[in-house]
Amino acid sequence: MKKAGELHLLEMLEKLWQEISIDIIRPLPRSNRKDAIIVIIDQFTKMIQLKITTTNVLSKKITKIY
Repeated sequence: MKKAGELHLLEMLEKLWQEISIDIIRPLPRSNRKDAIIVIIDQFTKMIQLKITTTNVLSKKITKIY
């Protein structure tokens, strides 16, 4: 049984883009009807992809962008 506060080893990743994190930076000054940036980070390499979008982007649209 795991106890609160115990340290545990993280699973070793083996492939690019196997595990990602996504964040949205918003609101930004509007340019060409876009006012937000989606930040996608590969947890294995720490490679970053930036995509411009709108503040009211839906999760369905984020999956298409990715």
